[in-house]
Amino acid sequence: MLNDMSTQENTAIIVAAGSGSRLGSEKPKQFLLLADREILSYSVQTFLDHPEIGEVIIVTAAAYLEHVSIHYPDCHVVLGGPNRQDSVFNGLRACSRDTKIVLIHDAARPLIPARVIDDCLKQLKTFDGTAPAIKPVDTIVQLKGNEFQNLERDKLRIVQTPQCFHLDVLRQAHASGKTDTDEMGLVKQTIPSARLGYIDGAPEAMKVTNPQDIILLEFYAKTV
Repeated sequence: MLNDMSTQENTAIIVAAGSGSRLGSEKPKQFLLLADREILSYSVQTFLDHPEIGEVIIVTAAAYLEHVSIHYPDCHVVLGGPNRQDSVFNGLRACSRDTKIVLIHDAARPLIPARVIDDCLKQLKTFDGTAPAIKPVDTIVQLKGNEFQNLERDKLRIVQTPQCFHLDVLRQAHASGKTDTDEMGLVKQTIPSARLGYIDGAPEAMKVTNPQDIILLEFYAKTV
């Protein structure tokens, strides 16, 4: 681990407690192989290697606690909750006393450019929270029964992780008891005055959802 006090203030929390049911695999997707390595291992190594990250916490399911503890000895491993938001909360509780900034990342997104982490941390000098996002390239429509409406693509973004916050802000949002689909939504819902912003994401930071995604990520892994 890094010993510099400024880096010790930045903690990455990797959420790896999902069951992977949508992928149709017996094994959770974060433990499937991508180019002969566990999907989880990619983001773990990226955060461990980053000079501004001082601590990496992995939140995982009870059935994989021993596995993760053995294979990722440089990380703090904690038990996940019944859903993603509960797992994030458990990760927040496990942060070291020096932590001031947290980066919440989905284990199913193995490829994170270091540039994304850099930009998120820089953005937090003036914002309470930030996340990477990319512009959609396809036409997007909103369905209403048999009718549809084209949405303005330039105003839409596909939100990725890591989603990054000042620790006290995210803890306050979680203490509200409200729920949302991600951390940015939760903070916006519970702290309307919070300053939130987005940075440019990366296509290779896609999330594994179906078997075809692994094929595409294997290509990205060879080229990025």
